[in-house]
Amino acid sequence: MEIAPRIHRVDNVSGSNCVLLAGDEMAVVDTGIPGNGERIVDYVKSIGRSPSDVRGIILTHPPFDHSGSAAEVHALTGAEIIAHADEALPAAGGGLTLRQGTEGEHIPLWYRWIVGAPKRRAYAINFPTIPIHRTVVDGDVLPCFDGLHVMHTPGHTPGSICLLLNSPAVLFLGDSAINNRDRISRPLMWDRQKRRELDASLRRLREVEAEMASFGHGPLLEKQVMASLRALTDRPYDLPTWKIVMKNWRTLRRFHASVRRGVHFEGGRPAGGSA
Repeated sequence: MEIAPRIHRVDNVSGSNCVLLAGDEMAVVDTGIPGNGERIVDYVKSIGRSPSDVRGIILTHPPFDHSGSAAEVHALTGAEIIAHADEALPAAGGGLTLRQGTEGEHIPLWYRWIVGAPKRRAYAINFPTIPIHRTVVDGDVLPCFDGLHVMHTPGHTPGSICLLLNSPAVLFLGDSAINNRDRISRPLMWDRQKRRELDASLRRLREVEAEMASFGHGPLLEKQVMASLRALTDRPYDLPTWKIVMKNWRTLRRFHASVRRGVHFEGGRPAGGSA
């Protein structure tokens, strides 16, 4: 689905949103969970482009719901996989590999019970090995359209990045913020120091001017983009986690149900429904 001129959200990708930047040098932003590679390449073909036109696979951060199909897309297109330097580790045979794992926070059992999440060790995630061919840092500009600007926004993970296009003016937020349809929120986090770090990162974005915002989870935001983002940073992320969970438990249950089914989560409130 084309969400802006030459910017597409790839249909039917499981896990995170996957965005295709269809400039002269094409790039994919995030790839969802493992198993999406052929679906992403089929979409490239459906808009009249060749898989070899894809030159970059940009990962906003490592968790497998965003990076899971990166190696698949690389194998099908030859595109280089790009991530922030803080998410790259030395590979055993040389080169670099993406840091594996989740956000690395302990999740209490009471939360798992409330939201219907599996108990720890009830299932195993097969984290794929993902090579990194290029690392980026804050201020780098990638060759896509008139330049895709990299902003380091640590907090959710050490090397989380946001990306900014100037024309069209689109801000790609990864999981630094989530569009719940009825509001913009921050990802649920348990570590207070990481919350403060995320807040500091989001405050840096207050000076950005964007007409659209694309999120790792949730639909595109096209109205009052920067007003919504600035309003988010007006309220510090300092509520006790249990209060956040109790306020949003229905949304969180829907999210975990989508994870168990391996389907795409489209944000908080269902269209026409209530939380």
